[in-house]
Amino acid sequence: MHQAPTTLQVDGPELRKRRMAAGLEIDDLARSADISRSYLSHLETGSRTRMRPARYKRLFDALEAAERAQPSPARGEEDKE
Repeated sequence: MHQAPTTLQVDGPELRKRRMAAGLEIDDLARSADISRSYLSHLETGSRTRMRPARYKRLFDALEAAERAQPSPARGEEDKE
């Protein structure tokens, strides 16, 4: 029988990149995910690399919600320079 992992790996630099692309400050994402700002900072800098599944889900659910809320470029504007 397969057992779920007790912790999940987090790619801190990618997490930070996604947070910033979503236009979120670290405090905003931490609050949305119900984790501390310092914990999120440790994840982003790589001093922590693993999280428990429940926290992982809350963090990435909050991040994905923020990404979906981002306005997409108007059709054709991405080609203009």
